[in-house]
Amino acid sequence: MTTARIALFSIDHALTDRQTAFELWAGEFAAEYADEVAANCPEIEPTWLRVADRACADRVEYFTLLRARYGLDRSVDHLHAGYRRRLAELVPHRPEVTAALTDLKEAGWTLGAITGGERATQIRKLHTAQLDHLVDAVITTGDSDLCEARGDLMRKAVEDLDAAPHAEVWLVSDFATDVVGAHTAGLGSVWISRGRTLAPGDPQPERVCETVVEATRWLAAACPR
Repeated sequence: MTTARIALFSIDHALTDRQTAFELWAGEFAAEYADEVAANCPEIEPTWLRVADRACADRVEYFTLLRARYGLDRSVDHLHAGYRRRLAELVPHRPEVTAALTDLKEAGWTLGAITGGERATQIRKLHTAQLDHLVDAVITTGDSDLCEARGDLMRKAVEDLDAAPHAEVWLVSDFATDVVGAHTAGLGSVWISRGRTLAPGDPQPERVCETVVEATRWLAAACPR
């Protein structure tokens, strides 16, 4: 059976609260590795961990920088694996998000989740956030060489969800590059601002919403049965 209305959500920052999970992880990491910092290195501070998180392009760069700064003996792979596991466990359950997605699903929408990274980790995040039972498909770049910015990830999700011809398909994400991918794939886009603003030169979505809850309500109103 084909689906007429599909909403695709990015996992980090849209479906889940990565910021809160990261804050908790940073505090835990600083305490756990405090005794392993080399004598000539600075004390691990959660504030620095947050600043470096925003500055680094990916996790390999991040943990390479972190390991060098603090003189840690653990390998980059070991530090990264612990981060992936723990961040997925620290994602908070947000009842208002669960309720909003439940309402959208009950209104006849099929829901998908897309993201970069390893599939197992992303599914664990959805489970921790108590959203996994609401999502009909999870597509990640870790599954293959799919690229979000090129729209590959979105097209794969639409294919897996068996979209009907001329179906209403929307992407909900807080990443500007995802807006590019959505437009490349021929999807509508809702950008989650989280208090931010887009520059004139940034990709422009069809709709800007402050939160994922606001986005689900807008979709339900804009694209009724």
